Amino acid sequence: MPAQEVLNKYTKTLIKRAAVVKAIFFDVDGVLTDGKIIYDSDGKELKHFNVKDGQIISHLKKAGVVVGAISGRDSAAVAKRCAELKMDFCHQGILDKAAVFKKLAAFHKLKKKDIIYIGDDINDLGPLKLSGLAICPADAPVYLKEMVDMNTKAKGGEGVLREVADLVLAAKGILAKILKGK
Repeated sequence: MPAQEVLNKYTKTLIKRAAVVKAIFFDVDGVLTDGKIIYDSDGKELKHFNVKDGQIISHLKKAGVVVGAISGRDSAAVAKRCAELKMDFCHQGILDKAAVFKKLAAFHKLKKKDIIYIGDDINDLGPLKLSGLAICPADAPVYLKEMVDMNTKAKGGEGVLREVADLVLAAKGILAKILKGK
């Protein structure tokens, strides 16, 4: 069974923690993208997003999981992608991500154990420490990878959110139902 194969990759403790998750908050550059910033000849910013990350968001939302971005940069491409995927929120240009994290947790009535935060760099330290399950991509700096609960196999922009979402949905027993068409 494919859903069980997803769970076989993780410890029982990690699966139990993922099963209670009610929200996934994440950085954008280095998580949803590979962290590269490309400008065209007119100065317009371009980003590469992985469609697999986008595909799973609707399933998370159907499962009642709050999904959204907290980004240090302001980008029209990010705003468009978040809107297109109907994320619950997209906060950009955030200098104090921990403060926004706390406000979002309070607004959605979430406890620490309810929230996964996925980040890839120093400006994500605050929310990573505040989350119940701290996760970073495979290509995050070593010092960050050593302080989180889980490192994804995927690098930034290569399906990081999808990997985490598959774990959450499998741990909740929802992935098996999705795969059966229910």
